Amino acid sequence: MKELKVLSVLPLLLISLIVMEKKSNGNSLQVGDISFISMKSSNNDSFSIITSVNLQPGTKIHFTDSEWNGNHFGFDESNILWKTGNHIIKANSIIKFTNLNSTPFVSIGSLYGYMRISKKKDAIFAYIGNERMPIKILAACANDELGFGTLVNTGLIKDITAIMFH
Repeated sequence: MKELKVLSVLPLLLISLIVMEKKSNGNSLQVGDISFISMKSSNNDSFSIITSVNLQPGTKIHFTDSEWNGNHFGFDESNILWKTGNHIIKANSIIKFTNLNSTPFVSIGSLYGYMRISKKKDAIFAYIGNERMPIKILAACANDELGFGTLVNTGLIKDITAIMFH
C-alpha cells in the first residue's frame, strides 16, 4: 500500500517541479510584459525596457536583432541573453542595456553576448525560449519597419508591442 501512495505522489511532485522551473525561466511571461522604451545605434549601442509585471528571480530573456521570417529568426545577426539575477524585479522597473557592441552591460542582472544595432533597417526582438527559436515573443522595437522582417506569427501588434523609434 505504501508503494502505491509513493507512486501516486511522484507524478504530482514532477509536475510541480516542471511548473516551478518554467516560471523561474520566465516561461510564464506574456506578450507586453516588457516594453522597449529606447533604442540607440551609436558608438555605444543601447536600448532600454520597462517591465509591466514583476519578473521572477532567474528569468531569462533573449534579445536578437535578426529579422523574423514568420517561423524563426535569421542567422545573420547577433543575440544577447539577459538573466535577471536572484531578486524579483518589480513592475515598472526600467532596465538599461548599454555598450552592446563592445563591452555589454545591463543595469540589473547579467548579460551574455553582444549586439550591433544598425542605424537603418534594424529591429530588436525580446523573447523567451531558445537562442533562435522562441517559445513566446514578448516585444519588439525597430528604427525602420523593414527591420522586423515580418510580424506574422509573433503575437505582436505594430505601434503597441512592436514599436518604432525614428
